[in-house]
This record gives sequence, C-alpha cells and structure tokens, in this order.
Amino acid sequence: PGCCVTLAQKDSSEYSETANTGPIAAAALAGTLALASTLQPPRRPRRRLDARSRHSQAAISQRSSQSKVRLHAVAITKPDTHNRVYSYMKLENGLQAIVGSDPECDKAGAALCVNVGMCHERKDLPGLAHFLEHMLFTGTEKYPKEGEFSEYIQQNGGMSNAYTACYFTNYMFDVKPEALEPALDRFSRFFFEPKLTKDCTEREINAVDSEFQGGVTEPWWRYIGIINDSANPEHPFHVAVGNNKVLLEDPKERGIDLYDEMTKLYNDTYSANGMTVCVFGKESTAELEEIVRQKFTPVSNKGWTMPVGDAVSDKPAFLPKEWNRYLLQTPVKDIKEFTFSWVIPYQADLWRSKPTAYISHLLGHEGTGSIVAALKDLGLISGCYVGNGAWLEGAFSLLNVTFDLTDEGLSQLDVIGQHFWAYLGMLQSSPPEKRIFDEMAKLNEIQFKFAADGQAFDLCPNIALGIVKGLPPSEALAGGSILYDYDPAAISSLLAQMTLDTVRVGHQAKRVADQCTDTDSSYESPLKYNEIPAEWRQSWTEALGNAEVFGLRLPKENPFVPEDLSLKPLPKAGSPKEPVRLQCANMQPVSTIFHRQDDTFRQPKATISFTIYTPFPMSSVENHVCAEMWCDVVSEALNEYAYDAAMAGVNYSLGLQSGAIGLSVGGFNDKLPVLLDAVMEKMRSMVEAPEMLYNICADAYLDEIRNMAFRSQPYNQCTMRFNELTARGSVFPSYKKYEAFQQIKREDLNNMASKLFEQCHVEVLSVGNIVAEEVQSLASSLVKGLQLKQPLAVLPEKAEAALPKGSTVWTLPSTDEDSPNHAVFVRMQLADSVKTDMMLNLVSAVLSSKFFEDLRTKQQLGYIVGMQNSRSSKFDYLVAVVQTEFPPDFVRGQINDFMDQHFKFIEETLDDEEFNTCLQGLLSDLKMKPKNLGEEFGRFAGAFAERTYDFSRRERAIEFIESDACSLDAFKTFVREELKPAARMYNQVNKVLAKEDKPLPEDGKIPVDPEPLRKWTNHQEVVEEFQKSAEWVVLNNQVEA
Repeated sequence: PGCCVTLAQKDSSEYSETANTGPIAAAALAGTLALASTLQPPRRPRRRLDARSRHSQAAISQRSSQSKVRLHAVAITKPDTHNRVYSYMKLENGLQAIVGSDPECDKAGAALCVNVGMCHERKDLPGLAHFLEHMLFTGTEKYPKEGEFSEYIQQNGGMSNAYTACYFTNYMFDVKPEALEPALDRFSRFFFEPKLTKDCTEREINAVDSEFQGGVTEPWWRYIGIINDSANPEHPFHVAVGNNKVLLEDPKERGIDLYDEMTKLYNDTYSANGMTVCVFGKESTAELEEIVRQKFTPVSNKGWTMPVGDAVSDKPAFLPKEWNRYLLQTPVKDIKEFTFSWVIPYQADLWRSKPTAYISHLLGHEGTGSIVAALKDLGLISGCYVGNGAWLEGAFSLLNVTFDLTDEGLSQLDVIGQHFWAYLGMLQSSPPEKRIFDEMAKLNEIQFKFAADGQAFDLCPNIALGIVKGLPPSEALAGGSILYDYDPAAISSLLAQMTLDTVRVGHQAKRVADQCTDTDSSYESPLKYNEIPAEWRQSWTEALGNAEVFGLRLPKENPFVPEDLSLKPLPKAGSPKEPVRLQCANMQPVSTIFHRQDDTFRQPKATISFTIYTPFPMSSVENHVCAEMWCDVVSEALNEYAYDAAMAGVNYSLGLQSGAIGLSVGGFNDKLPVLLDAVMEKMRSMVEAPEMLYNICADAYLDEIRNMAFRSQPYNQCTMRFNELTARGSVFPSYKKYEAFQQIKREDLNNMASKLFEQCHVEVLSVGNIVAEEVQSLASSLVKGLQLKQPLAVLPEKAEAALPKGSTVWTLPSTDEDSPNHAVFVRMQLADSVKTDMMLNLVSAVLSSKFFEDLRTKQQLGYIVGMQNSRSSKFDYLVAVVQTEFPPDFVRGQINDFMDQHFKFIEETLDDEEFNTCLQGLLSDLKMKPKNLGEEFGRFAGAFAERTYDFSRRERAIEFIESDACSLDAFKTFVREELKPAARMYNQVNKVLAKEDKPLPEDGKIPVDPEPLRKWTNHQEVVEEFQKSAEWVVLNNQVEA
C-alpha cells in the first residue's frame, strides 16, 4: 500500500486476456501491486466506448442533529441512474463526511482525503509526505501487526491504495459489505493512533526509492522533474516522489533525523478540519453516519488551514522570465511532441463557470475548421490533447496544448505554431459564443444525467477529493462536470493571459538529443532551455487574427446531440439475465447474434460489438500489420466526422482483436445507426489509403510498436515473451511487427476491404436500450454495407500451449537498454475448469497479501511485487511477479522459498477461520453486480470472444464456492495434489544497463538450481522449437450452420 507512481499500459492484443495467455494484466494486479493511475497526466483518450464523464452523485436525506455531529440538510445532485442515497455530515472536530447507502450494495468502501501533500513538507526533504503516506500502513496502536490492514482487506474481497499529490493525499479501500465496520475501525486509526513504526523507516524509504526508480524512463515523471526544477525557489511549490539519496543519504550527512521530521509533519498537519471521508455501504444513512461518528471523532482538529491559490504565497510559483522560454527534451521512448503551456490562476474556485473548459474544448477540437484538422491535412501532427496540471495544481493551474508530431512535423514547428496562434488570436479577438457554451452545457448535463454508476473504490476517493478541493457538498461530483454559469468575462480574461510573453514552448524528440546538454535534478533527463526563437515570435505574432488564411473557424452545431432519450418497452415476459441467441436467417455470413435488452440500468444507451473473423490478418505478420494500419487509416479518415459524435457520447472503435476485425459502437442509442453507417461506408469505400492519412498513421504506428518492442517495462516484457511462446493464431509480437513494418508500402493497403471481407464469419453481441429486431437490422446493415458474401466453413485456428512438465526458467536480456530493473514472472499452469479457477482464486486470497508483505514490505525486493490468479481460454494460472534491482536468480529463489513455505502453511497450518474469511471474500466478489452497462457488457464479452458463450460461468462458480466440494480439506488436497506438481514457467528478463545490482542482504544467497530445472536462454530458437513439440489446445473454431 502507498503509491506515488503509475503504470501506463497500452491497449494491445499482445496483453489481451482473450488473445492468449494466462498472463496477468496490469489492471488485474492493480490492488496487489498498489499502482494508482490517479497520478497520470490527463490525456484525451483515443476513441473508445463510453469515454466521457463517469461522475456520479446521489440525493441526501435530512436528519436532525446528534451529539458531536453537525448534520446539514443538503440535497446532493446525482445522476438519475443512481440508486444510492447520500447524506452529508460534519463532525464536531471539523472532519467532513459523505455516506452513501444502498441496501443492495455488494461492495462497500471508503476513502479519506487530507489537504496535505508534497508542498507541505520541508522543501529540503523532498518526498517526506510520500514517505509519511507509506508509514501510515505500518500498523496502529489497536492493530500493531504490520500488513494486518492489507491482509484483512484482501481476505475480505477488497483492495486498498493511496497516493500523495502536491496539495492532498488520498487513501482508499473497498471490501465486502459485511466487513465494512471492522475495516473502518482499522482504517480510521491511521489518522489518530498510527504506530509509524520507527524500525520500518529505512525499509519504507527503500520502497519509495523503488517507486522512484520505476519512473526513471517514464515521460510523465521526467516532466515532473523538469516542473520541479522550474519552480521559483522562494515559492513553497515543489514536487518529488523521494528516493534513497534525498530521504536517506543526504539527511544522514546533514544530521537530520528523517523519522522525527516525518512524525512532525504528521502531528502538525494531519488535522480533522482538513479531512473528508466518504463511505459506501449497505447500512442506512443513519447507521453509516453513526459508524463514521464513532470511528473518526477521535481524529484531532489542530486548527491547521492550508491556503490554496494566490494565498499560498505572495511570490509566483514560476518566475515569468524563467517560464517564458523554449524547452527542449530528449525522451527515452519514441515520443515527438510540441507543447504550448501557460501558468494560470488556480481554477478550482471557478467550478461553476469553468472558463478553461470552453477554451480547451475549442483548442482541442478535431472537427472541420479546427487546428487539429488543418494540421492533420498538412500531415504535421497525428494527434492533440489539451490538459491541465492534474495533481500538481493547488497554488496555480496549468493549461497545456500538446501536439503529437509526425516526422514531417518535426521540421515544421513554425508552421504548427502559426496555425495555433492564428486560432488562438481568433478566440481572443472576439467575444465567446454562447451557442458553443450552451451546447457544451447541454451535452454535459445529458452525460451527467445518464452517467454510469461506479464502484466504491473509484467513487469514494473522487467524492472526498472534490470536497477537499472546495466543492460544496451538494455538488461533490456534479461540480466536476456540470457547466452551471456562463461567464464570458472570465473566458475572455483567461484568453487575454495566453500570450507569447507568458507561454512556455516545449519540444521533445530524440532528434534534439545533441542540443540537450543539461539535465534535471530528479531524473537526470536531458534538456536545454533556450529563448523562444525570434523568427517564431515574429511569424506567430503575424499569424494572430489570421484564422481565415489558414482555413480555421469555430465548430458548427453538433449533429450528434441526442434527441430521443426514451427507453424501449421491455418484452412482456421480461428480459433474460444473460444474452440470448437471436435468429440469423438469410443473414450470411452472420450466424451468431447474442442480445440482452437492458432492464437493470434503464439508460438510453447501448453497445453493439461485431467480430468479423477473416483469415487474412493472421496469415502472415505482414498482413497483420497491413490490417492494423488499414483500421487506423479508416479511423483517421473518419476523425473529423466522428469527433462530434464522441463529444455527444456516441463512440465507435475499429481494430484487430485477437486476429479478428472488431467493430463496436456504443453510447446513446439514438444516433448509433447513423455512426455505424458512416463507419461501414468508409471501410468499404477506401480502396486506396490517402497518402497524407497513411503517413500520419504510419508515423504513430511505428512509434507505438517501437516503444512496445524496445521500451516496455521488464515485467511486461515477461508477459510478451510468454504470449509469444504459448499463443498461436491470435497475436504477433511487437518486434516482429516492427520488422515487418519496414517492408510495408502504402500500396499494400489497396483493396484491403476486399481482402478482409472476401470470405468471413460475423458474430454480434448487443447489450442495452435496443430491441432484438433493431440488432438484427443492424447486423443486416453490416452485411450490406460491407458487401459481405461468402461465409467461412471453419474459423482460423487459435490455440494455447500446455507448458512442459516440471519447471522451466527462460532468461532473456531486456529490450529496454535504459531500464535499471530485472523482472521475474512465475506462472503455474493447470487445465481450466470452474473448480480449478475457484481454487486458485482462494490460493490468491490466502497468499497474495502475505506475498506482498514478505517480498515487498519486508524484503524490499522491488516496488512491482504481486501474486494473483489468472485465467485464459484453456488454462488457469497462479502467477507471481517481482520487478527488481536485485540479482534475478536471487529473487527467483526468494519466490520459490515463499511458495514452498506457504504451500506447506496451507497444507498444515491454515485454519477454518482464515479459510472461511477468504472464501466469503471471494464469494462477495463473485456476487458483486455490475454497476453500469459497460461493466455488464464486459462480463459477457469474455465468453463471447472465447466463443464458449458460457455466460453463466459466474453462477456456476458461486454454486461451487457454496457447495461442500469447496471445503478446507478439499482446498488442502488441491494444493498438495494439483497445484504443487503443476508445470511451472519462470520468465526472467535481465537488465542490460551497466549498473550494479543491489547487494544481497547479509544472509542472502543465490540458490543452486536443482538438476531437473529446465533452462532456456535463446529467444526465437526456443519459440520455434517449443511450438513444434508443444501440446496445443485448440479453441472453438467451428461455425454453426
């Protein structure tokens, strides 16, 4: 627990659960690894379904005053789709709380946000606040055992995490509803009786250092290092994760007791009046209020107030002359960006009018007449995103406009700037247009009204953070998305501040490496500050107000604003709880349609997914690359048209999914057929790839696969190699795609639709506010629109390999020459069944927290440490991963020692109480209902993609867990007779960076490998030989007539 680093993992079939594998995805490890995406910078996502706001809120009940509690009759704005009832209270100690009651709740949770962060620590002890966050997890007076909280949470079906930002720190957990009160009893004591165990000091500093090392090559953390160096030394603002040097070595040399400074920070600043807690449970609001009162009243109110905005200091956070420069950066990954960035007044207080929302909407617009569309037409950029300072904000805000460059764009930065400043000048020279604001406000209101509900683990910290940042309780979540007031003066005032004299221009690309002769003080990333070139200033000044010359204009009315938000009548017999197969007469090559009309969430939304099986993409790696590129070019060609749809909550996705063409549309069902028709027309009509679009897509595709092949985290490399070894017919490794791409020409994409759809098979999955006849009609439209004719008699084969018996170590060098880490990834493989899957879930429930506590917390082997179970189409796995700076063979030995000792613990020591706790936690997870249409669709999508159509597997798993067959004795027998003898694969990635490993502990030694251990050290030769001799299990590839 405790996190200030993120894992950014790209969506790729190379990591897809349906594409193979048995590897554990990053998301599945999130709780165990304690990774928090909260701290990633906000980037506008690629087109995806339901990509808009997920904010939620609920109505609040009015209650009379209670002793030591101030209750406020506040009606909290919530989406119509939420069943949860909320109430707001303020304890006598000043702590604020929002509780959410849902009698049908199947996952409870809580979060506490405190207005203390990095900027409140001593500036000469960077990382102290983050270190404090870690130390709070080392036990409390009532629960002194280290790791007890995390173990309790995990064994009761939950997960926990925390993150430290510049001006606040957020702690959160979820758990089965029955365990909420005991979990809160443990959690609340972090904030009034933590042990802050002194003996843990050096160990937790090492944990912080591991997080720091994990970000050394990541673009976001390198940016953070530069922002930190850019700050005015006389302003309190700074940002730092911390590491061994600044938290351990330097303080010792200076005679500073870091532990005393950490406890002082806690005692001085963690005050009830700066805290907000949010709790979700199945109890009534009155009962939840009473629990909060009992648990959090002991938190001390120290009267500490944390200024924000201009009140933080009378000095600027960044000196204007220092900010107004041209910053060059050399990235580790293949990134090419050009950025305009402004420091602006702190915006949180302007939550009602949100002037930056209007400006960001227009600067980042991608429709006809926009900057993005014009620059793409010139082939200079592949994308654009407009963002703020995310968790850096508190004393100030940032407004960043970043262009993703093509190779051509690298030499045309002046032209890009001319377009940007011409458009910005147009906005500055005329008053804001109310029609644009009104359309934004209407769309935001519709999105909020029908916002999907979410899980406690996500919503609770968002609600708590909203209050800490100054939202009134009534708008704790609505305040982040609704546009309440039109304030043209505020918009114009902000635009007037965005000048050439206040901007920082940034450019990062590998081609500027020779110019980057300086480094930042945190991550040593190469950089160089120059003055903004005089010729740029002149040409950009001349461009101001000349939007017409560059073909730029404001967007027209959005044609995709939903008009029909009515709900379809439900079938008289009711809607089945699982998708049912529909008739597909005279619809070849569509032979399988599964549909479920929503009767649970009752939103005017739907998702329809078409999977088009065709032999072409997997017939060769070259054809695979051509198919992926073709999907990208089609999407790029549709970008201007589909952008309006995305803004209105109607989305599509097109791409390869495990070797098949995946086409999905989703969002407000009113306009889904219109968007689908447009996508199909473009797919069929694009006989040749337009040169400009091809160049844009090729540039972005090349960077993407090159980063994946040569800049992936070591533990992700383990997964990629395992997939390459054991999956057939679903994926090609990124390094092979990189090699193949070098031979691809634009002409290779000619007539791609004919090649893909000459012979194919189509399956459809539909969920939402849509009736069966409409789904059948859309399927028929697909056949006609794509001119599909000849069906496949049998689908292209996909298969998964059984691992060789015994144990195998496959050691390969890292493909990232700059990574300081090794990785060891262990997989134990068993044939899939409901029983095996559930037994491995129980093994994970019993051991995962112990694994984390032992290998990460105590042994400090690395930051990315986790044990979990995983399932592919044909196999179940127990997996363990450690990314480390210690020698990998030593770490492998420590993993083995843990498994030996704890498998023995299960066989000989595990008692009924702990087993039943874990069993009930698993049962609670299995019984958890989806919170929205997206989650429900996701539950069906796996069985649909695997072509088992086994939509009732979860129910059978519940039956097994509740049966006598799932007893402690049966569990012990499973571990002894099935798990311990299971085939075991160690994927080991060794760093190539010339940096010494961490020294072994005093009693540490690299074990001697046993004789039966199979050792592989080659790459492609191993894959080729294994795939010839392996036992392959073929997935269902039969086509029903």
